[in-house]
Amino acid sequence: MRLFALALAIGVSGCTYTPVPNGFAGATVTELAGPKWRPVSAETGKIRDVAGLTALAKDFPDSGSVRLRMLRAHFAAENTAGVVKEALWLAERGYSFSEGARTQIVAMAGETALAHRLATLFEGNLQRIERSTIVGEVPSETKLAESVVRIGDQWIVSSIVSRDLFVGEAGSWKSLGLTNVGSLAGLAVDQQRDMIWTTSGVYDPTPEPQTAFSGLIGYSRATLQTEYRLAAPAGSTPSDLHLASDGSLYASDPLAGSIYAFAQGDTEARVLIPPGTFRSPQGLVTSADQSKLYVSDYRYGIAIIDLASLEVSRLAAEQPMLLDGIDGLWRYGNRLIGVQNGQNPMRIVALTLSDDGYAATDLQVLEQAHSNWTEPLGGSIRDGALSYVATGQWDRFAEGGLVADGKEPVSTQIRRLPLD
Repeated sequence: MRLFALALAIGVSGCTYTPVPNGFAGATVTELAGPKWRPVSAETGKIRDVAGLTALAKDFPDSGSVRLRMLRAHFAAENTAGVVKEALWLAERGYSFSEGARTQIVAMAGETALAHRLATLFEGNLQRIERSTIVGEVPSETKLAESVVRIGDQWIVSSIVSRDLFVGEAGSWKSLGLTNVGSLAGLAVDQQRDMIWTTSGVYDPTPEPQTAFSGLIGYSRATLQTEYRLAAPAGSTPSDLHLASDGSLYASDPLAGSIYAFAQGDTEARVLIPPGTFRSPQGLVTSADQSKLYVSDYRYGIAIIDLASLEVSRLAAEQPMLLDGIDGLWRYGNRLIGVQNGQNPMRIVALTLSDDGYAATDLQVLEQAHSNWTEPLGGSIRDGALSYVATGQWDRFAEGGLVADGKEPVSTQIRRLPLD
């Protein structure tokens, strides 16, 4: 889910969790091979001075969010050269600005070759890349659809405001009429246990938040009846969800900044990483050998948790690229697939991993600035393609699930993007 936007302004109770074979992910101890992750919090986001932001940029050298803050600091100080320098840094990594901001930045560069380069980059970065096809349309009654998975011929969609799961087949949709749940977000299909897992929690648009369950809920794939309820700590909101190959479940909490794990035999969440390390953790996925957990921090980049030692490092970039602003995150072979809806323009990217998994060697834009998007959100990979919510509607709902002024819920488009 998209929790912040950046713009340039110039001028429990429940059943016992049934174990599956194999141990908890992370049986092999590995050294911290990547650069150490600097802990971040809400206080880090208050850094506004150039010196402090310069230090922050060294710790997070692939964060567009930090560079935008630097640009704003230079603008406030009337440092035209600083504004142009940061704008160029961003543009060289695929970022663009609003039309008005582009015009002002180019004007700041004067009648120079640099101004021409900036203008060329800005326009090029707005190029539409459209490779996906529509595979489903969820009716407007599914208020604020967040993620989608496919099981056989059925689509399963989670809803934040409706607080329900919706099942679609051959264009016909129905709600499950769930009770005693919260806003439902992340989804995972568990073939070993023949289950569907979803996260449940509380966000600003959650209706009647005092009644919401916080944790993970497991449903039978055959009957879609509740089988498991795994509670998370009071006040938490598990959101994005990943099922590892050994059956372990991992969930991120973008509001508290925590990472939760649900291992064999657990009846409630284990806090894997407490608040204070991440600002807004979103998508997460294990490495091929299950020794590492990649976590996208929306503001700062991609972190790597060693699942044996719980040491946290940062995914390095071997080429200039932006690694923040990533919402959904999945692994497809040796690539991380990310929905980067925190950048301008929004895009879906593929990051090729180094052999040791501690660096991104290449970034490929798979889809960008699609003409049918509002904002791409969660989804799942199946049969060599990412199916995802393409028309997110977070802007259409206010606190408590009320419809935002001047807006109405609309149908939600599901698109399928080939990854090969």
